[in-house]
Amino acid sequence: MLESCVSLRNFLVMQVTFSNRFSFVAQLTQGLFLTDNNRSPWGRVWQLFSRYTWELPQTLVGWLYSVGRALAGQVDRVDTLGGITFATKLGCGYSMGVSLGTFVDLWAGPWMLGEGEAYILGNPICMHEFGHTADSRLFGWFYLPVIGLSSLLSATGKGNHNVFWTEIRANRHARRYFSKYYSVAWNETGYPTQTTLA
Repeated sequence: MLESCVSLRNFLVMQVTFSNRFSFVAQLTQGLFLTDNNRSPWGRVWQLFSRYTWELPQTLVGWLYSVGRALAGQVDRVDTLGGITFATKLGCGYSMGVSLGTFVDLWAGPWMLGEGEAYILGNPICMHEFGHTADSRLFGWFYLPVIGLSSLLSATGKGNHNVFWTEIRANRHARRYFSKYYSVAWNETGYPTQTTLA
């Protein structure tokens, strides 16, 4: 009898887990059609048009990567802001992110708190990764080989990744956007917007 209760409990937990995973996949798929409410109506139309033409490679790779993480149980929450979709794994001992098109995949440390907009605005790494999405719009089909590959090589190599040119660009885009629309005071110490020559 005890064995069947344990099996039933495990089955129910597994069902909830699969239900959550498919819920996250649905939210990520909705993210394909979200636009920035801070843009004009034509700006929002242009954002969608760009996503499916000029930004198509990173949009598809970003969606597939985020969905794959969700199905593998590596996403604990999905948030959106400014037409960008954030897929986050909570409880990591570190924080890091990857931006692919309009999808930001995050691994969040326990200090990253908040819900929805407050979560994104309260965690500089979220805003930094949002900044990379501006380069996705600017570089289009060249984003993955120019920005993505360069940033990946910097992150996995030696030296201070935070002052690498791709990261400085992302910080500048993020500072401009979040200062303008959300009055965020930018954290220059952790997320510099210019390199300093010693």
